[in-house]
Amino acid sequence: MNSRVAILAGVALALTACTTVSVPTNPLQARWNGKTAGSFFAAYGPPISDTAGTGGTTLYKWRGGFAKGKSCSVELTVNDAYRITSIRAVGDRVDPKGGPTHCEKVLDAAGEAK
Repeated sequence: MNSRVAILAGVALALTACTTVSVPTNPLQARWNGKTAGSFFAAYGPPISDTAGTGGTTLYKWRGGFAKGKSCSVELTVNDAYRITSIRAVGDRVDPKGGPTHCEKVLDAAGEAK
């Protein structure tokens, strides 16, 4: 019986080590975490810069969504499988009426927040 518990604990630990996508805490993460960076860049254009991180990750900086004096700037952390593990807005405009931010609208995340 103890060996079964030990094996189960080992399998559970191994499975948690495979999880590389963070839990979404905002609409951008809910929309993009786990998706390929290629699909993001194909839809919205190439990044303006990239920096190699630890463990095979890459930090991409992207800027776009230029409209009426507004733009959107985000940082995407991408794992070695080219999947987005984190996305955060670093330059965004809040809707004064309490609606989705400019980045959420531009990056198709406004409808994802439920």
